[in-house]
Amino acid sequence: MTVVKTISALAVSASILAATMGAAVAGPMQNLSIVKPGIDAVFVEVIAVGGSFKKIKSPSHKFSLKIHAKAKIGKKVKVVQVTTSDSPFNEADPGTWDVTYNPNKRDFTWSLSPVIAMSQIRWSGNDPIKACNAKLKQSRNALTKGATAQVSAYFQLHAASKFGSLANSDSKWMWYPVQVKCLPSSAGGIANN
Repeated sequence: MTVVKTISALAVSASILAATMGAAVAGPMQNLSIVKPGIDAVFVEVIAVGGSFKKIKSPSHKFSLKIHAKAKIGKKVKVVQVTTSDSPFNEADPGTWDVTYNPNKRDFTWSLSPVIAMSQIRWSGNDPIKACNAKLKQSRNALTKGATAQVSAYFQLHAASKFGSLANSDSKWMWYPVQVKCLPSSAGGIANN
């Protein structure tokens, strides 16, 4: 009876290991990462108009990203795309931002600092205006003294070993923390209607 239980346990373990290994080798990339390498010094500024926060002062924001794609042995990284959309490569949403590289080598690392229009940034949860109005709900002083908040922007990295082939690609995504400064109405927000 003990031998049967041991053989059954080994069979189950082997099938779990095989399934795990199958999932690990499904895509063409050995390693894929997208990270924020440092601290952003520039805040997204939101202006108070009347009795609430209604307008983002800056038309764009500068991000800092580091991407890495390493293909499995015998393959090359042919296409790499960083985007604010879920849709990879030629399927990008028209209201989002993307940049594409064609490294054609096994290991590709790149640092980029894109300046992205506010209309092309995808926010998780609150956008900067909603984040400032949430601070205002917590304290009316946010309108007269200002406040700070943090929001998250969405980025996705796609890497493929063949041009135009989603079947031969892998993806990673990240939430990028963005600091927000809710400017008090005395800072000129009312005048900027």
